[in-house]
Amino acid sequence: MLTAFPLTEIERVVRRTALITVLVAALGAAAAVLAGQPYFVPGIALGVGLALANHRAFQSTALRFTTEEGALRRKPFAGSVFLRLGGCTVAAIGLLVVERPTGWGVIAGLALFQLVMLTNAIVALVRFQRRQAGAADA
Repeated sequence: MLTAFPLTEIERVVRRTALITVLVAALGAAAAVLAGQPYFVPGIALGVGLALANHRAFQSTALRFTTEEGALRRKPFAGSVFLRLGGCTVAAIGLLVVERPTGWGVIAGLALFQLVMLTNAIVALVRFQRRQAGAADA
């Protein structure tokens, strides 16, 4: 049933996620400054930037390691995922050690993106399933 999920909807989810994440991060940055934690702000910006870059790299890597038949070559894809996520983790932990509020900001930015992406994806899938069920009933 989900094999018919339109690619245009996926791109819409990604765009919506990026926009909402940036807006919520800006609100979080303002709240951090008001709470007396200005070093959190560059961290959250870096975390959101890493999350957006990681997602774009994920998309291009998935295309690169997918065969013409639609099968994913798992070994090189897994290595690519490991390197990207490892880089994000090293950046977050390194900043936690060097400047704790900035490190927490990176973690918050990464987590914010994932939460918003998951929420948007679930909403899009539920809407798609409802449309499919409605079309099947008609």
